Amino acid sequence: MLNIVVLNVGISQQLFDVRTFSDNLFSLFNDSAADTGVTELWYAECLLVFAIGRLLQAKWDDMSKPPGDKFFHEALKRMPDLSSLRKQGVLGIELMGLSALYLQIADRKEDAYLYASSALRLSLGLSLHKSGSYRSQRRSEAVHRNRLWWSIYMQERRLAAAVGFPMSISDTEITASQPADHIGYQSAAAIAVNAKLAQITGRITSTIYSQSNQEEATFIKEVQDILQSLRKIENEMPAEISGGSNPTELILHEAPLSSSQLSSARTTASLHLTVNQNIIYAVRPILLYMARNSFSGGNDLYTSMSPALRRLADTCVEAARKSLVILHGLCKQDIIAKHAFLDLDCLFSTGFIFVLAVIINSDKAQAYQGIESVRSILTHLSNLGNRAATKRLAEIDQMCTSLTLETETPDVEAAQPQMLMQPFSFQASGAAPIASSEPQDQDLTSVNALGEQDAVMAGAQDLGDIVLEGEDDLYWIYHNPSLSLTGVEQLDWETLENHMV
Repeated sequence: MLNIVVLNVGISQQLFDVRTFSDNLFSLFNDSAADTGVTELWYAECLLVFAIGRLLQAKWDDMSKPPGDKFFHEALKRMPDLSSLRKQGVLGIELMGLSALYLQIADRKEDAYLYASSALRLSLGLSLHKSGSYRSQRRSEAVHRNRLWWSIYMQERRLAAAVGFPMSISDTEITASQPADHIGYQSAAAIAVNAKLAQITGRITSTIYSQSNQEEATFIKEVQDILQSLRKIENEMPAEISGGSNPTELILHEAPLSSSQLSSARTTASLHLTVNQNIIYAVRPILLYMARNSFSGGNDLYTSMSPALRRLADTCVEAARKSLVILHGLCKQDIIAKHAFLDLDCLFSTGFIFVLAVIINSDKAQAYQGIESVRSILTHLSNLGNRAATKRLAEIDQMCTSLTLETETPDVEAAQPQMLMQPFSFQASGAAPIASSEPQDQDLTSVNALGEQDAVMAGAQDLGDIVLEGEDDLYWIYHNPSLSLTGVEQLDWETLENHMV
C-alpha cells in the first residue's frame, strides 16, 4: 500500500518523510508497542497513508463510502485541534497535508482546500517559507522541511485554482530555496519542476482570474511571460523526468514495464500533464470567448483574429490533445490512477476543451473523436468504482446534450484513435477525418515505428514563440464584462450556457 502511495504522490511531492515512515512502520509490526519509539499522533499519520493507499487502489470496504473512509475518520478522531497541532511542528503540517490529499482524491475539493490552507498556515507558523528557518536544522530535517513546504505550497495553489478560492500567500513573501538534490536523498528533480509549475498556476490565477484591474500592457506582458515560462520549464526538464524527445515512448510501448520504468513513466506523464493543464488554464478564456461568439452567429471569428490569437486558440486544443494521448498511454500500461485528482482533472478539462472546439467549429471530426475518447476513459474509471469519474462523465454528457450532440456508447477497450495523433488546428487545412478506407483505430506503437514525429511533443517549441506585444484584443477578450470567468470548468460552462440561443 505504501508503494502505490509513493508511486502516485510520493515522487513529485513529499507530504511525509517516506524513510522515517518506513522505519516507524517496521517498528510497529516487528516490536512491542512499548518499544516502537513513535508518538501517539504518528498513528494518525499511518492511518491517513493507509486511507490514501486504499483510495488509490480502489479497494472498497463499504460501497456507500469511498475506499479508506474508515482509516480516514479514525485518523481524524486521533487528531487534536489546530492549536495543539501547531505545537507538534512538522508532524502537524504532514497530518493536515495528508488529510487534504485524501479529500482531494475523494473529489471533496472544497474541504481539501480548507485542510491545505490550514497546512500552509501551520507551515508559515514554522517559517518554512523563509530561507533562514533551515539554518539551525540537521541536514535530513532541513531537506524534508523544504520539500514539505513546497508540497504544501503546490497543494494549496492547485486547490485554490480548482475551486476558485483565494491563495493564502504571495510569492513575493517566499524566500525558501527550491528543492535541490542532496547525497543520500531521493532526486529532487520531479518535485522541483512540480513546484515551478505550481508557481505558474498561481500566476495564472492571480493574473487572469482575479478581480485586480491591471493595465493593459502589464496584463499582456504577464500572459506572455507565463507562456514563455511554461515553455522553458518543459524544455529544461532534467532528462531523468522529461522523457527526452519522446515522453510517451515508455507508456506507449507494447512490452510490460519494470517497476522502475513504471515509476519513471508515471512521474514523466504527471509532469507533462501538469504542463498541459497550465496551458489550458491560461488560454481557455480565448476558446470560451470564441464559443460565445459562435452562439451569436459569428462563425468567422477565428479567421478574423490575429495570427497570434489564432495560434493561442490552436495551442489550447493541442494541449488537450497531447494530454489525451498521454492518458491513453497510462491506460495501456494500467498505471492511470483509479482514484486520483490529476488524471481525472486532466480528463475532464480535456473533454471540456473538445466540447468548446466543437462549438467553435462543428466540422472538426477530431474534436468529436476527442470527446468520445475522453468519455471512454471516464467510463473505464467509472466501471472501477470511481464515483467522481461517473459524475464527470455525466457532466460531459450534459454538455453534449445541451448542444444536441449525439454521443456513442463508450468502448473502454478501444485503442487510441489515430486521428488524435495528428496536430489540431481550427484552420480548414487542419486535421481532417481519415478516409473511410483506412482503419479508424491504430496502435500508437505502429505509428511511432514509422518514425513519425511524436505527436505529444509536436509544436511544443511554438508556445514561447507567440509574440503578444501589441495584441490589444487579448486584453478585452480576457476582460469581457459579459463573460466573467473563474477558471473552474463547471462554473465557466454555466456562464457560457447563459449565452446559448
